[in-house]
Amino acid sequence: MAAERTELASAELLKRLRAAIQHQAEEVPEGWLTASQWSDQWKISANAAGIVLNQSVKLGLMESKKFRIDTKTRGNYPTPHYKPTDEVQIKDQANRRG
Repeated sequence: MAAERTELASAELLKRLRAAIQHQAEEVPEGWLTASQWSDQWKISANAAGIVLNQSVKLGLMESKKFRIDTKTRGNYPTPHYKPTDEVQIKDQANRRG
């Protein structure tokens, strides 16, 4: 009987923890942008930006990480963000010098 109460309490705790996490938006570190933000910056369509970003991640030129942000329509939702890798930034700086 006591084990049953512990299991129920544990299941309820997990349910409450998940609900609390879902309601918390994360702070997105500087340099990380969504595909939509990159498309605005590059002045290309969201679809084109998505293609460039996905290929860049595969090539190791961009990093991808999900941050839980307020999406206005879906509440706080894990959304992929992207930032250039250090390798791209170093190459870009070298190209500017030379």
